[in-house]
Amino acid sequence: MRILFADDDNSQLEILKKWSVLKGYDARFATNGREVLEIYNAEGFDLAVLDIDMPEIDGITVAEELTKINPEMKIIILTGLLPNLETSLPSGIRKVLIKPVSLSKLSEEISNLAQ
Repeated sequence: MRILFADDDNSQLEILKKWSVLKGYDARFATNGREVLEIYNAEGFDLAVLDIDMPEIDGITVAEELTKINPEMKIIILTGLLPNLETSLPSGIRKVLIKPVSLSKLSEEISNLAQ
């Protein structure tokens, strides 16, 4: 499974990079929404793990765009903000996790989506 992680917090991305190597994930990393779309369009991915609050393009808008490009795209949203669950989320969003998220919980959710 190819995973694209996006977070504007560089320290968070560094943790995710090291963890991804340990887990053996085929992963790439982005720091903003525009970069996510550029990397996705160039390489394609099975799963995106997106921070909801990113510069240039927010995580929900990125999720909408990814779902338009690939309706089968699987997306996990990470947020320190409680999302307004009354609004409909893009169909590709399979899970919303509230930060801080343990790496074991994230691993569990990725494994569930890989099946």
